[in-house]
Amino acid sequence: MKNTGYDTNAGPTPAFGPDQEFQKYISDKKFHLQQCEDCGIVIFMPRVICPNCASLTLKWRPACGLGTIYSQATLRPRSKAGEPPPPPHSVVLVDLDEGPRMMSHLPGVAPEDIHVGMRVQARIESNETNYFITFQAIKNKL
Repeated sequence: MKNTGYDTNAGPTPAFGPDQEFQKYISDKKFHLQQCEDCGIVIFMPRVICPNCASLTLKWRPACGLGTIYSQATLRPRSKAGEPPPPPHSVVLVDLDEGPRMMSHLPGVAPEDIHVGMRVQARIESNETNYFITFQAIKNKL
């Protein structure tokens, strides 16, 4: 993966719990989300209790990975003395088709090419220590 101008290393993964389960799925190249068996809500970030009804019956379900850009912010990092500025990059909020909203980015897409309402597809990427979800634009078929 090329340098995008920012660190995608989120730090160490917890040794147990829902975050570890999520990491296990994506390290196997599977995108899963939790769903409450009592109220039906689909959840992201992984957790042990449903934020909607306080149920403990959360199950992992495959996610389709499709979503729509809800919001976008362009970050323009400062340059260090004597160095050229790092390239700008965008952080996006994606409304997944299953319901949850997820923060991520679109590697390789210029900030000016990202717009609210853009359809995107999740993809699983990794660095030396972690796996993470990014998105890529879906080409419109005319």
